[in-house]
Amino acid sequence: MWADNETFEDLLGFQVHADLIRSVVLNPTLLPVTIGVFGDWGSGKSSIMEMLKRSLEPENIESPKAQAELQSVAVLYFNGWLFEGYDDAKSALLSSIVSQLSEHKRFGPKIRDTATSLLHRVRGMRLLRWGVKEIGVPALKAYLTGGVSLVGDLAGHLPKLAERKTDGDTKDKEKVEDSTAILAPAEDPNTTDVRTFRKEFEEMLRKSDIKTLVVLIDDLDRCSPERIIENLEAIKLFLNAPCTAFVIGADPRIVRHAIAVRYKDIRKEEIQALTGDQELNERLIDDYLEKLIQIPYHLPRLAHAEIETYMTLLLCKRHLEEEPFGKCMHAWKDGWVRNRYASFGYSSVKEALGSSFPSQLEAPLTLCAGTASMVAEGLNGNPRQVKRFLNAFLLRKQLAESSKIGDLRDDVLMKLMLLEYYKLPKFRDLFKWQAEEKGHPKALAALEKWAKAALDEKSANLEGLPADKTWQEDPKLQQWLAIEPALTDVDLRDYFWLARDRLQSTLSNVSLVPPLVRKFYDSLLKDGTRRAAAEQVKVQLQPAELAVLHDCLTQHLLRKPNDKPGHTAFQQLIQAGVASADAYSALLLKVPLDKLPPATSVNIETLLKQYPAHRTIFAKVVERLEAAADKTRAGKAMTQERKR
Repeated sequence: MWADNETFEDLLGFQVHADLIRSVVLNPTLLPVTIGVFGDWGSGKSSIMEMLKRSLEPENIESPKAQAELQSVAVLYFNGWLFEGYDDAKSALLSSIVSQLSEHKRFGPKIRDTATSLLHRVRGMRLLRWGVKEIGVPALKAYLTGGVSLVGDLAGHLPKLAERKTDGDTKDKEKVEDSTAILAPAEDPNTTDVRTFRKEFEEMLRKSDIKTLVVLIDDLDRCSPERIIENLEAIKLFLNAPCTAFVIGADPRIVRHAIAVRYKDIRKEEIQALTGDQELNERLIDDYLEKLIQIPYHLPRLAHAEIETYMTLLLCKRHLEEEPFGKCMHAWKDGWVRNRYASFGYSSVKEALGSSFPSQLEAPLTLCAGTASMVAEGLNGNPRQVKRFLNAFLLRKQLAESSKIGDLRDDVLMKLMLLEYYKLPKFRDLFKWQAEEKGHPKALAALEKWAKAALDEKSANLEGLPADKTWQEDPKLQQWLAIEPALTDVDLRDYFWLARDRLQSTLSNVSLVPPLVRKFYDSLLKDGTRRAAAEQVKVQLQPAELAVLHDCLTQHLLRKPNDKPGHTAFQQLIQAGVASADAYSALLLKVPLDKLPPATSVNIETLLKQYPAHRTIFAKVVERLEAAADKTRAGKAMTQERKR
C-alpha cells in the first residue's frame, strides 16, 4: 500500500515544474506576481508546491552561494481547507501569514511588535465580515472598476441594510444594527482602511529585510465556493505588496465554479454596464481570473510512458530496500535526461539492479508493462488516481487470498476494476449478465468480438449485441472491450464476488468522487445554486466526470426518491443537454410511486413541452403516474398537469 499524501520525493519528473516556478518567484523584476498552479484533482499540485517550498529553504540547499541568496527569502504555507470552518477566510489568511512571519526563525525577532499590531488590525477587519457578504454587488463593482478598498463602501451601505425589512423576523435587522454600532469608529483609517493595512504590511516586510515573500496556498479547491472567493479577494486586495509572490494550487474548474456561484444573482444589466459585455458567466469568470492570476501554469496529464514509469517506481519503492531503490531512481533520472519520452519499466529496472533483481518484482512489473496504457487512459493520466487504484487492486488481491480464491488472474482483475472505476453503470450491467449466465455472459463475448473487428476496421457481426447502444457508441468502452486480456473465456463469478463483497468498503472509498463533481453535486441539490451549477456543468466537466455526477444523482434518488431538489436537478441537467432523458425515465420506473413528490410530474410536463420528442421516452412513466392518480400525490399532479 502507498500513502496518499503530497511528497517531495519526485517519482513523476515534476521537479522541473517546481524549478520553473522557483525561477519566476526569485526574479525581482516580476514581483509582485500571482501564479496559478492549475491541474485536476490529484494531478500533483501539492507535491510540486512541497518541492518548491524545500527548494526555497536555505537549509535544504548544498551550495553556499545558493544558500546565501535564499537568506532574504521567506516562504510560507497556507492550507485553505484547514480554515474552512473559520468565520472569515480572509482574516484567516491574513492572520496566518502575519503569524508565520512573526514566528519565523530568521525574520520573526525583527518584526514581532509590528506583527502584533497587524494582528489586532485583522481582528478589527473581521467585524466587517457580515457586511461584506451582504453587499456582493458593490464589492464586485469596486473590483471591476479597479477599487482596492471595500471598507468605505461597506460602511456606507450598512445603514441602508439596517433599514431593510425582513420576512417577519427581526434577527437580521438586529444583526445589521449591531454591526453598524460596531462600525461607529469605522471612519478611523487606523482600524478600517485596507490601504493602511497594506502600507503597514509593506513596512513590516522592509523592517524584516525580506526581499522576497513567497506564499504557497494549497488545497483551495477543497473549500466551499464562498471560502475560495474570500481567499482570492484577500490575495488581490490585501497582500499585493511589491516583493510578494503567491503560488496558488487549485483545479481551475473548481475556481471557475466558485466564481459563478458567488456572483450568480448579479443582474446582467449591471455587468453589461461595467464591462460592455452581455455574456455574464464566462466573461466575468475570465476577467476575474485574469486580474488575479498573472501566470497560469497548467500541469499536463501524464502520458502512457509516464504512467508506466510512475507505476514501476511505486512498485520498486514497495518491494525494494533503500539502497536498490536508490539505484533505480538514479537510473531513471539519468535515462530521463537522455530521453524523457521513454518509459522506465521492467527491463530498465532489471538492467539497473543486475543480479540483485528480486524475483518478487517479476510479476508486478510485467503486469505494469501490460496494463499501463489501459490505466493511463482509464484514469486520465492522474497520479493520485493511479496510486489509489493500485491500493484498491492490492486490497482485492488480499481479499482473494484470505477467501481462498485460487487461479485469480491479475490482468483480468485489473481490467474489470478499470471498468468498475470509470464506468460503474456498465460494470453493474456486466455483473447482471454474468450472474444470469454462470460467469460467461454472451453479450460480453459479442461485444469483444465486435470491438476487435471495429479496431481492425473490419466489418463486425452485430449478432448478440446488447440493446444498450452506448456500449458501442462510447469510445472508452470500445477501447476497454478491445484491450487484452479478452474476458470471453474467463469465468467472472469469483471476480464479481470480490467486487460485490467489497464495493462500498474498498474501491468506492479509494476512488472517491472527484472534488469538482462533488461540488457540482452539492450545488445541484441546493435551490440557491442549482441554476448556476447546471449552466456550468456542460462547460466544466469531462465525459467521465459527467458519468460520475449522473451516477451520484441516480443513487441519491434511489435512496431518497421523495427528494424534490434531486428531481429538479435531473430536469435542469436534461435541459442543459448533459443528462439522459432515457436514464431519468428508467430511474422513475424503478422507484415506488408513492415516494415521488408532486413536483416530479410538473418537471416531466415541463420537459415534454420543451422537447416533444421526449414523449416516447417518458410514455411509460406518464402512463404509470396517471394510473395511480387516486393513490399517489405525484399521480394526481400528473393528471392535473395533463388537463392544463
